[in-house]
Amino acid sequence: MRLEIKHLRLVRSISETANLTRAAELLFISQPALSKQLAELESRLGFALFYRTRKAMLPTEAGQAFNSHAQRILGDVAVLEDYLARYGKGDAGRLRLGIDRLHRADWLPGWLQQMRQRFPHVQVQVKQVPDLLLSLRQKECDLAIVGEVSAAAEIDFQPLRPDEMVLITPPAHPLASLPWLEVADLAGVDLLYHFELEQSYLYRRYLYPQQIQLGSLQPIQDVPAIIALVRAGVGVSLLPRRLLDGDEQGLKVLAIGEQGFHFNWYVAVDRGDQQGVLRQALQLLQGL
Repeated sequence: MRLEIKHLRLVRSISETANLTRAAELLFISQPALSKQLAELESRLGFALFYRTRKAMLPTEAGQAFNSHAQRILGDVAVLEDYLARYGKGDAGRLRLGIDRLHRADWLPGWLQQMRQRFPHVQVQVKQVPDLLLSLRQKECDLAIVGEVSAAAEIDFQPLRPDEMVLITPPAHPLASLPWLEVADLAGVDLLYHFELEQSYLYRRYLYPQQIQLGSLQPIQDVPAIIALVRAGVGVSLLPRRLLDGDEQGLKVLAIGEQGFHFNWYVAVDRGDQQGVLRQALQLLQGL
C-alpha cells in the first residue's frame, strides 16, 4: 500500500496522546474525521495499529513499529521542510567561489567570516580552478574572481578593487635602469611568468600583435617562488602589484608604460543567477 505523510502524523499523534480527541486537536481535524482515517488505514493494512480501551488507545506491536518509523521519517521531513524554507529565502545551500592558483586572497578570511555570520547554514567552498570563466559557464562555480573582463553575453563582471601590473627585476638587470617598461623592452628577456604564455593577456594583447620574441619563458604557478627567483637573478617577471604584498626587498619594481598598467579585479557571475545569498555574497565582496 502507499502511505502518506498524514498517516504517519496520525499514528504519531494517537501514540503520543493515547486519545483520539486530543490527537485530533493536535492535527487540527475533527475526532470523527480522525477515527475514519485510522479505520481506513487499518483496513488497507489488514491489521490493527491500536487497542481500543475505555481509557486509552494503546498501540499494538505493529502500531509501535509504525510509530517508531513514523517519528524518524517525520523528523527527516521536518529537517527537509526547514531546509527548503531557508533555501527559498536564500539562507541555506551551497556557494562556490572560484579563484586561480595565484590569487593572493588576503580578503578571504574577512569575507568568509561575514558569510558565516550572516548565512550560518550556507556551505561556502573556495575552489582553485585553471579556467575561471569556463568553470562558471559549466556551473562548477557560482562566483569567480578574475583580473580581466572578456566579452561574454551570459556573464556579468562587477568591479572589486584596483590593481596595477608591474615588472619586477633584480637591481642589476639592464631593465632596472629604465624609468618604466615598454612592452618592446621585453624582446630577448628571460621571463618568469605565472601563465602559459599563449593563454596570457600579455601575449594576446602585446607580444603577438607586435611580434616581440622573448629570450625564454619559464611558467611558474607560485608567486613566492617567482619573487625568489627574480631576486636571485634568474630572470624578470610581470605580476599584479597586489600579489607582491609589500615583498619588494632586493627587487626593482617598474611601472608598465609611462602611466602604468592599471586594471581592476572583478567578480564574475552568471547574469541569470543573482538571487538570494548569491546577491548578498556579491555585496559583501564589493564592500571589502
